[in-house]
Amino acid sequence: MKPPTKTALFAAAKRWDAAALAAASELVTASDPRGRMALNLACAVKPGAAGLAEPDGTQTATALLAAGADLEAAVPMDADEGEFRATPVWYAAARGENLALVRFLLARGVDASPCLWAAVWRDDAVLCGALLAAKPRLNLRAHGETPLFSAARLKRLKTLDLLIEAGADPSVPDRQGRDAVAIARARRLPKEVVARLEEARGAA
Repeated sequence: MKPPTKTALFAAAKRWDAAALAAASELVTASDPRGRMALNLACAVKPGAAGLAEPDGTQTATALLAAGADLEAAVPMDADEGEFRATPVWYAAARGENLALVRFLLARGVDASPCLWAAVWRDDAVLCGALLAAKPRLNLRAHGETPLFSAARLKRLKTLDLLIEAGADPSVPDRQGRDAVAIARARRLPKEVVARLEEARGAA
């Protein structure tokens, strides 16, 4: 019988084949050349892709976690990424666009914070709401920008509104010293949005 291999483990993770994972489960902490482990790879798969053995990846994630996968396993990033971490839940949100798997991982207590930028990028109010319910850290910075600042800069008004409601701090500056109010004005966001940011900045 051939010994288990990383290649087999990663292939099973990518096709959400929970049954096949058992043969190589001892390699669950192994990583590929980019630093991704099997759980990261499984979470990056989009539902509906051809050849998948299950609909949403939750059985695969369950099997990997049972084998000892780290819920917060972060892929190495450049220093420029700042406080952002590419964890399994971020892969599920940003790469897999898999709300069911995101919710599965959030229910197990993962840090939702890294996913906020993904929710902002797509202006996904449903995803953002699920993340905010998990009480993420709102004012982390990636590339010098908080999720709130990014939402204002990118004109992502649905997620911007939710972040304001959640208490994100508009006064946190980017690398150029601009805060969310300044970038909202520069991007000519609606006056009522700028006013809400000003009010939130005053309360911060």
